[in-house]
Amino acid sequence: MRFKELPAEARRYILYHTLISPILITWYMLPFYLLMTGYNVLEVGVIFTIAQVVSIPVTLILGKVFTHVDLRKGLMAIDLMGSISLVCYYLAYGPLAPLMVVMGELIDNIAGTLYFLYPAYERIVYPEDRMKEALAWHLRLPELSTIIVYPIIGYILGYLYADVKCFRNTFLLFAIYELMFIPYIFFCFKPIVLSSKEDKKERSMNLRDLWNRYGLYIVADLLFILAWSLTPGLALVYFVLKRLKGNMFHVALIEAAISTATLTSTYITDLIKPDRAFQALQIGTFVTIIGLSLMATTNNFIMILIAAYITRIGDALVFVFKRTWLYSIMTREEASVMSATLSSIRKVISIVSPFIVGLLSYVDPRMPYIACIILLATTIPIYYVASKCTNVRS
Repeated sequence: MRFKELPAEARRYILYHTLISPILITWYMLPFYLLMTGYNVLEVGVIFTIAQVVSIPVTLILGKVFTHVDLRKGLMAIDLMGSISLVCYYLAYGPLAPLMVVMGELIDNIAGTLYFLYPAYERIVYPEDRMKEALAWHLRLPELSTIIVYPIIGYILGYLYADVKCFRNTFLLFAIYELMFIPYIFFCFKPIVLSSKEDKKERSMNLRDLWNRYGLYIVADLLFILAWSLTPGLALVYFVLKRLKGNMFHVALIEAAISTATLTSTYITDLIKPDRAFQALQIGTFVTIIGLSLMATTNNFIMILIAAYITRIGDALVFVFKRTWLYSIMTREEASVMSATLSSIRKVISIVSPFIVGLLSYVDPRMPYIACIILLATTIPIYYVASKCTNVRS
């Protein structure tokens, strides 16, 4: 499917992700900035954990709220809070630096509780009969943006303007940039209210039926998220700093390699038939494990780039076919509530994972990746079992 063949609202949504993707480099800039200013990896993990604990929200309640509210309002709120959090990082210097980081992370985590609105919105605007192709474009264009922009930003912050002040000023520039997307969402996104307040279908959901449909997916998603929660930006940044003796440019190149792999994988997914979805999930997970194993056993930067590429090839396959699996069992009426439920599970995991990552990295920079490998391996038999009792549409 060509990009222009997608519905207009789907194209505008993918363009939004393409334009905003450069901001995500701040996920790596923040731990890098803190390590530059004298904190060790364990202290950074503790700071992030404090922010997670302070920000514990009732995400499921938010899911029910946005079942009856235009989803655009939630998406605009995400960018507003994202911009405010970046301003907090800009102000994180001197003795108040830990407090401002916690404030920024707190606001960012509150915004994160609304991330379930993205798959809920996608479920509506992406064509149901061409979901796999739409998800491929959803990956393809934002990753192309990353391939182009990340190395430029990384080179600037790694070599041209590598001091602490430049990192802070970059946070401020990105804060201003993110604000620009609020009017874009309002004027360019399709207004969507999943159901009216009078709609009682949501109340009539049978928990047993829901578990029969979603149970295996929830278990697989839990293990998947738990695995990747152990390798966030903090783990990669510390790995590059301590094991490779690199800087932000090296981090950016690794991310560019990952994005190149994602771009490649979108064309691979086009060759895989829908009835092979669960086989693709198993193979994708196995390929991911190979890449992570290589990353954990080498100090050579070129080999690290190759390992990152291999890892992402597998993970992108898992992303497409796991999301396709979810959308094939999730109805329109359940989109917000079920996405919020899954987001709640991720939030529980995210409360403790920064401390665990800091602790594992403090022992050895490779440890988070080894733990990730073990957890990902446990999802393979779940995909096999699901293949025997679930029908995935394209």
